[in-house]
Amino acid sequence: MAELHCSHCGRELEAKAGAAFCPYCGNAVHPVEKREEEPPEALEYVRKAEALQDPRKKWELLKKAEEQYPDSLAIARELLFLGRLPERNPKKLDFSVIKSHLWMMYLKPQEFTQEKISQMREELFTHPQLARCMELSPNPDAFLRAYLTQLGLEFIRLFLRGDSVYMRRFFGLGMDSRAPKLLADPVGYMLSNIRQDKELTESQRELLSQSLYEAFAKDMAGDTKWLDEALGRAGIARPIKDREY
Repeated sequence: MAELHCSHCGRELEAKAGAAFCPYCGNAVHPVEKREEEPPEALEYVRKAEALQDPRKKWELLKKAEEQYPDSLAIARELLFLGRLPERNPKKLDFSVIKSHLWMMYLKPQEFTQEKISQMREELFTHPQLARCMELSPNPDAFLRAYLTQLGLEFIRLFLRGDSVYMRRFFGLGMDSRAPKLLADPVGYMLSNIRQDKELTESQRELLSQSLYEAFAKDMAGDTKWLDEALGRAGIARPIKDREY
């Protein structure tokens, strides 16, 4: 198991004598703190919650589990990704209750007021449940990166792959194999908007850019050729280099 972690590029590294810097990005690395294993009963709650289709029932089960196992990261993480789904109105279509919808502020910023974008940005980085997870995590920086990458992956699958406009489907028919090319421009546009978001700190811009790029690479099985070309045309450097997916 890797014993060192680079919070800059997210790599897990083998510990070597005297190793203090990441060989991939040059930033400082630090030991991965060990954490006690999750109680089997806590993990059983998570498995039961994952099997439930009703977000409200899932939330109720997880909150009950949280009372019994307040230090369980697995339970806290499930609550984090569940987001506001328990608040959904079955009679009203509202995608904003989906946690990954927060990325939409960079795909369609014109649809939101500046006040709303500020709220979405704040939720992305400072939500109380996220803070709780980072507190429980042995490596908060790694957790945050993994969290943002997972949200990016879900966003791509739900709101880009799932949209016939971007995937150019007709009567529900289309070729998923063309996704790396068809989705390169919208993701490139998102990365450009992240770069231009002056309300983010430089480290937040870098983290969001790397997380979204990594999510795209994972979903496309490493095929970033078209995205890299789109970024090149926009004069944007590739956020992550030399990473296997």
